[in-house]
Amino acid sequence: MQREILDQLQTNPTLNLPVIGFFENYPLEKHIVYNKSMILCGTSDYNWAYLSVPESNDLIPLLEIFDFESLYFANVEEWMIPQLTQTHSIEWKLLTNRYFLPDDANVDLDDRVNGQLDQSHVGYIYQNSAYKDFTNESYISERITKDISAGIWINDTLIGWGLTHDDGSLGFLNVLSEYRGKGIGESIFRSLVHAKRQANKPVFVNVEPPNKQSIGLLQKLGFTYDRSVSWVKLA
Repeated sequence: MQREILDQLQTNPTLNLPVIGFFENYPLEKHIVYNKSMILCGTSDYNWAYLSVPESNDLIPLLEIFDFESLYFANVEEWMIPQLTQTHSIEWKLLTNRYFLPDDANVDLDDRVNGQLDQSHVGYIYQNSAYKDFTNESYISERITKDISAGIWINDTLIGWGLTHDDGSLGFLNVLSEYRGKGIGESIFRSLVHAKRQANKPVFVNVEPPNKQSIGLLQKLGFTYDRSVSWVKLA
């Protein structure tokens, strides 16, 4: 069943980039279909309800059937918010812009990356994360185990790193403040892009709109803006 649903999602691959990525990594626990739209549930750090809704008129009927069995929603476009909040309020919301890398974009590899992450780095990455409200050490540990990662060490100190999120998007890119402005983040990001391409996986990333520096890097490397999406916790 899960393979069949993933095949259906491929009919609209850009819309469903994170949905496909998530359910290639985690079991499908529940799914609801209405016309060509779906709600699909699976558990990583939370029990996420991923929305794949190409037609806006389908969302309310889907939600009525779903009956808000989970209050954690992903792949949420802005037009969906008024419908999600007809009977619930928003506890928190993480808004991002999604960018993807076209197949014909050429990204050169930088040779400064000198290793991958392992479990010994989990606490260090968490303590230096700007997203403590949206993640935890267990989640970071799982991402290191399940997917690609890259790091740069200077004198045995990890000074920059990147890995992926549970939907397969590139993320957790961070460089210690004293080493910023030296192209280290770009080197790590290029390494992650190459690793994804070697695995024949789509390359995409979600960036908060105020992060102009990261958006500038994405544009430099040939990424294309797709749409704004959010992760939402309802109350």
